[in-house]
Amino acid sequence: VVRPRRPLFGGAAPALGTAHPVSPRAAYSRPSRSRSWPASPRGPQPPRIRARSAPPMQGARVFGALGPIGPSSPGLALGGLAVSEHRLSNKLLAWSGVLEWQEKRRPFSDSNAKLKRTLPCQAYVNQGENLETDQWPQKLIMQLIPQQLLTTLGPLFRNSQLAQFHFTNRDCDSLKGLCRVMGNGFAGCMLFPHISPCEVRVLMLLYSSKKKIFMGLIPYDQSGFVNAIRQVITTRKQAVGPGGVAGPVQIVNNKFLAWSGVMEWQEPRPEPNNRSKRWLPSHVYVNQGEILRTEQWPRKLYMQLIPQQLLTTLVPLFRNSRLVQFHFTKDLETLKSLCRIMDNGFAGCVHFPYKASCEVRVLMLLYSSEKKIFIGLIPHDQSNFVNGIRRVIANQQQVLQRNLEQEQQQRGMGG
Repeated sequence: VVRPRRPLFGGAAPALGTAHPVSPRAAYSRPSRSRSWPASPRGPQPPRIRARSAPPMQGARVFGALGPIGPSSPGLALGGLAVSEHRLSNKLLAWSGVLEWQEKRRPFSDSNAKLKRTLPCQAYVNQGENLETDQWPQKLIMQLIPQQLLTTLGPLFRNSQLAQFHFTNRDCDSLKGLCRVMGNGFAGCMLFPHISPCEVRVLMLLYSSKKKIFMGLIPYDQSGFVNAIRQVITTRKQAVGPGGVAGPVQIVNNKFLAWSGVMEWQEPRPEPNNRSKRWLPSHVYVNQGEILRTEQWPRKLYMQLIPQQLLTTLVPLFRNSRLVQFHFTKDLETLKSLCRIMDNGFAGCVHFPYKASCEVRVLMLLYSSEKKIFIGLIPHDQSNFVNGIRRVIANQQQVLQRNLEQEQQQRGMGG
């Protein structure tokens, strides 16, 4: 088998099927190694594999390196995660179709609209590892996102299935534009329509500017990866400022930004001539690698301050709670007031509006005066905790009402 020479960037590869003199040494081709999925009796199941021969592509000019990549070739870098490259000889065609994405206009353009780009493309895999692509759509929609957003998803890329993407060199401008964007720190996220027979729901596309190849990664844990990538995309959209300009990915003390919004509360004992309603811009951070779905969280959270002693009966319901860290910004006086109140024995009960799609209904906020941090606890048993916290708050209100009535009666008797 003769391996065609790899073209330079933007150049044309020799047409497949072109005759070349064959030497005895070139006639020998080392069999390619097969990448198999690890056996897992439990947990998510990988996409099924079905071998299928690739039809000959007469006269097709394909962009990319069709020749082999040596064992010493560097891997594709993904936010510090090294993805090893396989030898690219003896590939089999797994899918053919069209890839569509949107590209921002050049800075000097008068329009802020995005350009829609499409390119015919093919996906290749190693022999014996062809994906079952009968349920794949003929058109894949790709969203370009900064690679730095994927730094927290490193563990979810383990045991990913690899497929090489080739683009037919018909629209050089679109192809060069895609290479330029992805070569400057962007990755492609393809979310598949949720069709039950299709086992692939998400595929990540990376580009190696050195080797001029596009590599697709199909994560092993599809469900976990879909939830994770939706969270980082949602968080990115929330962080976009005026004019659609987004700042860098926010990571504080190795924690990843999961939500940004406003926290509002009322002081339990407002001082005379002083407003009781307070609010602060707030941010929720989780440990890197942890997933917290916040796309259904409201932009404003309402917190009720209650005495910590009321929570003593709910201690068993705090087991297996998820921990998140809250940060508050801007109004220093309001922040000092909140710290003072919570340091004097109060806790914050954050009630979420009831939505079937929102998994969190209540969150407890505590303050550590020693470490000067706010910790949010999301109870594992949300339903029982909601009932429990409502019961203790109702009991407290009844006690306060009785105390108020007794005080009024004593004042009346004294008058």
